[in-house]
Amino acid sequence: MKHALRYTVLWGMLILLLGNVQAAGTGTLSFSSSPRSPDLYLVDSTGQNLRRLVTDKINKHSPTWSPDGRFFAYQSKDDGDPDIYVMDVRNKTSRQLTNHPDRDLSPVWSPNGKWIAFVSDRTGDLDIYRIDVDGSNLIRLTKWGDNKYPAWSPDSQWIAFISSRNEKKFLSVMNADGNKLRQLGDASFKWGGCTWSPDGTQIAFAAWDPEVEGINIFIVDTDGKNKHHLTREEPKDLLFDPKVPLAYQPAWSPDGHCIAYILEYLRVPKPENPQKVQKDRKVIFPLVPRDGVICVTNAVDGGTGKPLLITKELSSDLSPAWVPEPFFPVSPRSQLLSTQWGQLKK
Repeated sequence: MKHALRYTVLWGMLILLLGNVQAAGTGTLSFSSSPRSPDLYLVDSTGQNLRRLVTDKINKHSPTWSPDGRFFAYQSKDDGDPDIYVMDVRNKTSRQLTNHPDRDLSPVWSPNGKWIAFVSDRTGDLDIYRIDVDGSNLIRLTKWGDNKYPAWSPDSQWIAFISSRNEKKFLSVMNADGNKLRQLGDASFKWGGCTWSPDGTQIAFAAWDPEVEGINIFIVDTDGKNKHHLTREEPKDLLFDPKVPLAYQPAWSPDGHCIAYILEYLRVPKPENPQKVQKDRKVIFPLVPRDGVICVTNAVDGGTGKPLLITKELSSDLSPAWVPEPFFPVSPRSQLLSTQWGQLKK
């Protein structure tokens, strides 16, 4: 009897362990296929199970979820200049959170559910603001240079962001009131977002990678130490049609196991004077067409991310965001529609 009980307990423990291994690194991403689209799309981190989240008719971009999964905030230029809105997933209705003649962009919902941080140029420069989720208590948090891509710490006490001053870009951190500002690392070129690890000890961000003459994702400790590569996306077609990698908008999964990001390849025209280009390195920025795809990579080992091919050929404004687990029990099945890729592109 004792042996049977022991085996039963051990078997139960094994099932739990296997269940944890199977669940590790899994999750669901939301993204917008176009700034002109009214709906969001969901896809598993494996690239499977694409479906459309039916909402109202307001165009949506840069979705960010409330911790309970019942709401998401987004930016929309449905009435002219972009403003911030909040969508109730249950009844499929939106309410306008900000209303200003200048641009309000890039909302980010705090993990404690109380605030939404966003970017606005209402004072001339791009600054980060904080507002209560009911639209009250608007606070301007930054007052110098241009400041973009806010990202909340897991405890909602800190905000990481990219700040620009004197043509230099820094990964910076401030507290939720806009005080205790500090810069993490050097002033190397930062581009395209940042995200905290779920344990609050690290920040992933996009930055210039001199090894590939493009943009890759890096990770740094919150004290500014131990900066290292996460992604190592390489250039392609160097002889005939040079393409440099742009890996940006990292989003750390809630379980901490993986990071999603956007990967594009920018076609670089061959210069008449290669030596000049090698010297000033301005060739990466010509405005030419590029393709985008959402990738997912292991948050520890990194390397080259696995592209979710089902998201290929979408606009460059994918804005991937991890969907909170509580979303799924509260979301009626009638609001989630399976979507074929051909339908999504229409």
